[in-house]
Amino acid sequence: MEQFTDQNPDEHLTATPNSMPIADRPGAVALDVADIAQSLACAWDGECAVETIAITRSTNEDLAARARVRQPSGRVLRAANFQTGGRGRQKRAWHAAPGDALLFSVAIPVVTRAESLPAITLACGVALAECLAEHGVAVQLKWPNDVRVDGCKLAGILTELVPDRDALNTLVIGVGINLHLDDAARRAIGQPAIALDQLLSAVALQSRGQWIGRFAGAIIAAAARFMHDGFDPFCTRFNRLLEWRGQVVDILYEKPLGQAAISGRVIEVDRHGRLVIEAEGRRHSVSVGDVSVRR
Repeated sequence: MEQFTDQNPDEHLTATPNSMPIADRPGAVALDVADIAQSLACAWDGECAVETIAITRSTNEDLAARARVRQPSGRVLRAANFQTGGRGRQKRAWHAAPGDALLFSVAIPVVTRAESLPAITLACGVALAECLAEHGVAVQLKWPNDVRVDGCKLAGILTELVPDRDALNTLVIGVGINLHLDDAARRAIGQPAIALDQLLSAVALQSRGQWIGRFAGAIIAAAARFMHDGFDPFCTRFNRLLEWRGQVVDILYEKPLGQAAISGRVIEVDRHGRLVIEAEGRRHSVSVGDVSVRR
């Protein structure tokens, strides 16, 4: 398993507004590549290069840029201490102070179509949720890509399918998991949020690298299973964890789609990864959109 650490002497001196330099923040020491690789190997026994970097705009952007020129050609796990331009669905910003989140992306060469992406995201959500459950953290999955605890966001997943110049595809899966949230981060997030340090002991959280390796290994294994068997092995498991099942929700579509919002009762997620809701006696399968519970 290859191990690589980006070196930039100025990165450790960079500070975000109203924050201390990375090297001075509690828990913001450099990520240990060996810790990540060792933990990753326990969950995934295949090949995967491991990289760490102190600061980058986005680990997803880093791997996507390389994927477009097919370099490297195998699986890569890239983890960062801090992202200056982390984002989620619909280009929403991901807010976390240096060292206060587990931030990583994996790049996996695949043979798949863009239509599969929503279901792959759901499969990765199941893997992340089940990994957390093994450590006593019970979560719910908000369709399509949020991991939540009692209505508070703990983690988010962003998947992208990146074609290269030879029309080959690389699946890039980005994950952000709140490790610690200060008041400034909570205000910036703009929605109820929770962090791992509220759910696990300080001893359990000593090595961020080990946690990144565990989560990444589970996600890589889930992606491999998905490529072989599709969403079927994950569908029932996702529905067990589906947040707001049986409740009335509003589905808000992105403006470019030109579709009006729809409201209905959440029934399930189907075998294609679509959210099924019931409205006025009819069932609708939703492929894209934001879900909010009706208050």
